[in-house]
Amino acid sequence: MTGLVVRPLTERDLADADRINRIAFGTFFGLENPMNFRGDGEVVTGRFRNNPDGAFAADIDGRLVACGFVMDWGSVGIFGPLTVDVDHWGRGIARSMMDAMTGYMDDRGFDLQGLFTHPQSAKHIRLYEAYDFRMQRITAVMAKEIDLSGTDAGPIALFSGLADPEKTATLAACTGICQSVFPGLDLTTEILSIEAHGFGDTVLVLERGEIVGFACCHHGAGSESGSAQVLVKFAAVRSGQDASRFFELLLDTCERFTAALKVNRVVAGTNTGRTQAYETMLAAGYRTWMNGIAMHKTGNACYDLPGRFVIDDWR
Repeated sequence: MTGLVVRPLTERDLADADRINRIAFGTFFGLENPMNFRGDGEVVTGRFRNNPDGAFAADIDGRLVACGFVMDWGSVGIFGPLTVDVDHWGRGIARSMMDAMTGYMDDRGFDLQGLFTHPQSAKHIRLYEAYDFRMQRITAVMAKEIDLSGTDAGPIALFSGLADPEKTATLAACTGICQSVFPGLDLTTEILSIEAHGFGDTVLVLERGEIVGFACCHHGAGSESGSAQVLVKFAAVRSGQDASRFFELLLDTCERFTAALKVNRVVAGTNTGRTQAYETMLAAGYRTWMNGIAMHKTGNACYDLPGRFVIDDWR
């Protein structure tokens, strides 16, 4: 397109990028006021600051018309969200952004390149298919209502409550858990971002003093969750024979964390290819409120497998 410039996103773009993101998704979902999308939550600023190298913008005549992000989880690169100003839909801007963003992912050398999209939107699926992404299993974005009157918060181990030397050891333990799920998977930047920006906290699951699971929980204005709910952006337990029991403990701990915040809704998603994790969440009272579909770059290995007890939905 004439006059289109794709470039790195910068700090000065964040307000306009947030507006584009909200209106694009709010329009897609048919909200009466698209700017109300995500409420007081936000995805743009956190993802930019967490991985500025993976943040992209498009201008036409100096005006921002698109923004896109890549999350860097070690060996795993998650594409999106990519949003275009609604006044410029259908003009090929998304493809120009895709060229830059998938080029970055290829250069970065992720072992797994994946994304979340909406199965009812054939145009989005066709776009991603053109860049060698292929549909996999459905991702269930689930939620559970918490009875605040009947939930005993009890003691909860939190990353924010640790001394600095303990934090270093805890990050190493969490990386070890991720490695048991998928080689090279690393959520260190997400854990540190939550703490640095006050986006919530990382909940730790302990067994006889050993960390066997963790959950990156967003909550509060400016986080990806907003203040009306808790979002489990990523959670995992150590793979192996006790993983199912550890995962039940993790769900219980996330619910107690939610109750301690006096919030009555926790949101957590998992890919249905992780059959035991999905069934465990159903048995615990989680119910699907939105379906997405995972798409992986052709030939990439993944962790959407039985025996992998992981919460993430890649939105």
